[in-house]
Amino acid sequence: MAEHPFDVVFDLAITGDVCFGDHLIRGGTLLVNGERIAGVIDSGNQHMGSSHSEKTGNRAEKIEAKQFINAKDKLVLPGVIDSHVHSLSFPGEGFFNSTRSAAAGGVTTLIDMPVDAPRGIADPETLNKKISLIERESVADVALLGSVKNETIEQIPCLAEGGVCGFKLSLFDTDPDRFPRVHDGQMLEAFSAIAATGLRAGVHAENDEIIKYLIAKCIREGKTYPRAHCETRPVVSETESVLKALEFAWATGVRLHLYHVSHTRSLQLAQLYRGQGTAVTSETCPHYLLFSEEDMDRLGARIRINPPVRKRPEADLLWHMVAAGAIDCVSSDHAPWPPDRKSKPVIFDNASGCPGVETLLPLLFSEGVAKGRISVPILTKVLSGNPARIFGLFPKKGILLPGSDADIVILDPASTWTMKADELHAAAGWTPYEGMEMTGKIETTIIRGKIVFDRGDIKAEKGYGSFVRPISG
Repeated sequence: MAEHPFDVVFDLAITGDVCFGDHLIRGGTLLVNGERIAGVIDSGNQHMGSSHSEKTGNRAEKIEAKQFINAKDKLVLPGVIDSHVHSLSFPGEGFFNSTRSAAAGGVTTLIDMPVDAPRGIADPETLNKKISLIERESVADVALLGSVKNETIEQIPCLAEGGVCGFKLSLFDTDPDRFPRVHDGQMLEAFSAIAATGLRAGVHAENDEIIKYLIAKCIREGKTYPRAHCETRPVVSETESVLKALEFAWATGVRLHLYHVSHTRSLQLAQLYRGQGTAVTSETCPHYLLFSEEDMDRLGARIRINPPVRKRPEADLLWHMVAAGAIDCVSSDHAPWPPDRKSKPVIFDNASGCPGVETLLPLLFSEGVAKGRISVPILTKVLSGNPARIFGLFPKKGILLPGSDADIVILDPASTWTMKADELHAAAGWTPYEGMEMTGKIETTIIRGKIVFDRGDIKAEKGYGSFVRPISG
């Protein structure tokens, strides 16, 4: 073994403003060997940790590496973990398209939803087929959730053994085969079974009966304009469902995750139950932080999303809760429907969701960090560290520490650009953020030590991405 850590030739050394744990090392140097982080040194040449146990005072300029990247005045961040991606809900997307977009957006690991067309991932056979698809098509790394249906509860232990990092249940009947409503009795049983695995039970929390009653009423009355989507999914249709999930989690001891929270009332309920000992985490999405009900008039079905965007004050309140640590994750809820599925005159005839995996980090940096709403450490917590912890991927993923996967994003905080769909890599060909003026641009994405995206070009090929199993429950 070498006398000290810097007597070796590293594969890669990156000098820039390195996000090391919870703080930023200005002018630090990040060291990579193979697929792992090997060490970090700070601007004062003090060694901050390495894959070896011995410390050293050697100067950064004496480091030997096969490749150097000068990222002076740029941010060197942990790769983003997008905890809510739909790669196979629309068959025209697939892992190659979703992970290419992810790499271009600084997302190094996707947690893919189990609501694939046509039947979802509710048994070991379909799970194994999906894992094989990842290994053939993916550019980025992918972790998977298991689906829970009323008739598949007995499959929960098998899916856990197969490597899922959590489970997804719906309280709303999105699709009877792909993503059905789980009824109360089965949900209570499923929560108990998931609790035994140590994994998370994630819920799509919307009240099926309220929403379907209001949609039928609006259609009868001829109210099919864009804002009718919001009117038929009032706040109570989310909060009642959140409350039910929280009470069931309290009763069973399962660790609960609330997906795509759109309203602060849901978060207040989560805080109440957390104070009573319930293990609950939450996420929101950029569309809830940036859009409001009023934007439905302009964008129509392009921002038809479930739950819907809310009235304008909610976006500001959600930003405050992200900054305060009251929201654990921000995810894209990437659902890349083609334009013909988002352009029907009756709002209820359109698919719900929008593309977003490539724009997640740029939007959170430009609208959050650059505008002073959140700090860089908060950015990395909600996009990297917290999702890794919640879904059992930490510290392999989500942080730049010795021994962690070398999943790295280099971002130029001073670069300005305009969001244009034809310059993005998404197969959908559109974005609801078209024309937004952006601050902060992703230059390079590295996954397990390999450059997969650099200055506009995808560098990795199909099959580089790997399936990621949880390392802890």
